[in-house]
Amino acid sequence: MYGESVSPLMMLLPIVIYPMLAALVISFILFKLAKSGKVKTAYWLAPLVIWLAWLTAAQGIHTRWNFPPRQAMDWLLLMPLIPTLAMRTPQNIRMAGFGVALVLSFAVVAQPIVGRMSLVEIISHAIGGLLVAGITLMAAERQHNSFRFPVSLIVMMTMSALVTGISSSLSLAQMIGGICAALGAVWLMALMLKTEPQIPLLIARGSLAVWLMVLAYAHYYADVSVWALLLLALPLLIKWPSASHKKAKRPRWKDLAGTVLASVIPGLLALWLIWPEQPLY
Repeated sequence: MYGESVSPLMMLLPIVIYPMLAALVISFILFKLAKSGKVKTAYWLAPLVIWLAWLTAAQGIHTRWNFPPRQAMDWLLLMPLIPTLAMRTPQNIRMAGFGVALVLSFAVVAQPIVGRMSLVEIISHAIGGLLVAGITLMAAERQHNSFRFPVSLIVMMTMSALVTGISSSLSLAQMIGGICAALGAVWLMALMLKTEPQIPLLIARGSLAVWLMVLAYAHYYADVSVWALLLLALPLLIKWPSASHKKAKRPRWKDLAGTVLASVIPGLLALWLIWPEQPLY
C-alpha cells in the first residue's frame, strides 16, 4: 500500500538475520559432530550448510514460492541441492560430476529458455557451462586457507549482489546477500571455535554451487552481462597461501586487507562495465 514504510529490521531479516541464524545453528552442529569423531558425517553434510541457510533467506524474499515448483524461480530454490551434493563425489569423478550436475540442474531451471533454443545453442551453452563449472571446482579445490578463501568469496558475492541489483534484479541481489550472510556467519564461528579447517573449506566450496546457479539465473533471466559475471569470479583463480607455507607469519588483519583488495578490484571493474548511462533515479 502507498504510504506504508518498511523498517530496516524487516528488510534485514530475510537477507541477513535468518540466513545467519540458520548457518550458525547448522554449522555448530557440524563442528560438534566432527569433534565427537563423526567426521565423515560432518564432511558429507558440510556443503549443504549454505544451501539450507540460503533456502531460509529465499523464503522471505521470494514469498510466492510454489511447491511443487511451477516457475523458474521456484526451481531455482531447489536445484542447487544437486551440484552442492556433487561436491562430495569421489575425487576421480568430482570435476565431471559437478559440471554435469550444475548444467543439468540449471537446465531444469531454464526450461522456458531451453525450449526456444536451437540444438547448436543448447550444445554450445552446455559446453560453456561445463567449462565454467570445471574451472570453478578446480580453483576451489586448490584452496587450503580457511581464513582467506571464504573472505575472498564473501567479497566476490557482495560485489556480484551490487552488480546484479544495479544491472537488473533487486530480489536476486538480496538472495546473493543471503549467501554472503550465511558464509560470513560460518567463517566467524570457525574462527571463534578454532575448528578443523577442512569443514569451513567444504562449506565455502558448497556456497559456490549455490552462487553459480544464482549468477546463471541472473544472466539468462535478468540479462546481467556475462562479462561482468566472469570478471566477478576472477579472484577464484588466486591460490591463497596456507599459513604453514609462509616464511614469516604476519598479523591476520594484513592478510584480510590484502584478500579484500584483491577480490574487490575485479568487482569494481564489473560495476564500471554495467553502470547505467542514465541516473539511477
